[in-house]
Amino acid sequence: MTLLLYAAIIVTSYVLGSVPFMILIARAKGIDITREPDLHQAMWFKVGRAWGITGALLDVLKGIVPVLLCYLLGLPPLVSSLSGIAAVCGQMWPVFRKFKGERGNTTGLGAAGTLSFAYGQPLVLWIALVPPLIGFAIRTFHRWKTSGNTLNERLRFGGPPSLALPLGVIIGFGSTPVTSALFGLAPEITLGFAGIVLVIIIRRLTVEFTEDRKSCKAPWWSMLFNRLLFDRSEI
Repeated sequence: MTLLLYAAIIVTSYVLGSVPFMILIARAKGIDITREPDLHQAMWFKVGRAWGITGALLDVLKGIVPVLLCYLLGLPPLVSSLSGIAAVCGQMWPVFRKFKGERGNTTGLGAAGTLSFAYGQPLVLWIALVPPLIGFAIRTFHRWKTSGNTLNERLRFGGPPSLALPLGVIIGFGSTPVTSALFGLAPEITLGFAGIVLVIIIRRLTVEFTEDRKSCKAPWWSMLFNRLLFDRSEI
């Protein structure tokens, strides 16, 4: 019975991660973003910046809620970790969108951050945030120093100046199982961090790979390398 309860919690976490909050918000505003390649960017530029921030926060909450509830209910750390991973998988491969979702970064941040704080070592999160913040600063500096750019152009995600940000994101996530082990967190929690990193890497390497393979001139190994580090097939 206990195992069935744990399994139900993990499945529920996946379903929560699958809920397309951004699409529902945009639809309520009369805007269809289902065909957009990046929902966060579509929310920011087509629905409104405030709604874009709201959508991002809701995605972060998808990772926070399952882990925090498991912790508050006194469930085993392994259940907390698996619930966080399941929520990230839900955002990446949502059942409500035929398993075509986002990259998992925002929900992964929520899950990893909650594991870090709830189990007593917030430094895991603070250290992980340093690389993406540096990447964000590099990207933003390049765009703000270019005269004539509009605010939208300076805040846009795509383009070469953005390479530092996805690189910083994967380095940040990758640091979490290392620092978790160094700081002596429970192996189940370290496993949770490692699982989040693993599914994010799998998503980066596989999302629309077949389609890109047809149009990309680079060899497949170069595509995988670029996807792993920069979250795109070509740079």
